Amino acid sequence: MLSHDHLVGYGVSGDFGRFRAAAPVEARRGRRVVVRTPRGLELGQTLRVADERLARWLPNTTVGQLLRAATDEDERLAATHARRAGDVMARAGRLIDELSLPLALLDVEILLDGHNGVLHLVRWLDCDVRELVRPLSVEFDLVLTLSELGAPKPPHADDHGCGSCGSGGGCGDCSSGGCGSCGSAMPEDVKAHFAELRQRMERRVTLL
Repeated sequence: MLSHDHLVGYGVSGDFGRFRAAAPVEARRGRRVVVRTPRGLELGQTLRVADERLARWLPNTTVGQLLRAATDEDERLAATHARRAGDVMARAGRLIDELSLPLALLDVEILLDGHNGVLHLVRWLDCDVRELVRPLSVEFDLVLTLSELGAPKPPHADDHGCGSCGSGGGCGDCSSGGCGSCGSAMPEDVKAHFAELRQRMERRVTLL
């Protein structure tokens, strides 16, 4: 069956949306295609035809562009960008440790255009993420955006200070319920939550 409109899944977090081709495209499930999403140019997989009945029930009404079926060159580019994303993630991990940022980086994506990237992260305390994004953008020549997942409230969030602060009423370094020394250590229940989020992301991608 040929159709202009398709439901296409894309990205590591299992996003999907409606995409329209200039000419009818075969509606084969799992077909690799190049689409223009709100994030940029990237690879996706067709899920099914997006007919009018289905479109009425989708939460996202914006229709993106389905540009073409993916070529071997597209797949090679995607593999190259995936390796580069691994380098970004390794560098980001070192920066997070150096800056003692209260966050965990779950994944990094570099889109097919090679210019746009996405950092998937979780913060358990408020912090200035620009300290992480700026050096990564410069070093890897990327325009980076954030995709943040929610995290549970850490056990000390309602405390009036912590052992590291040495003050029952809080300290000057505390912000949003914690301080630099508090935030540098991730509670075990938060670690478990991050692991569960990662598994859920991987399951969603596998299902696509």
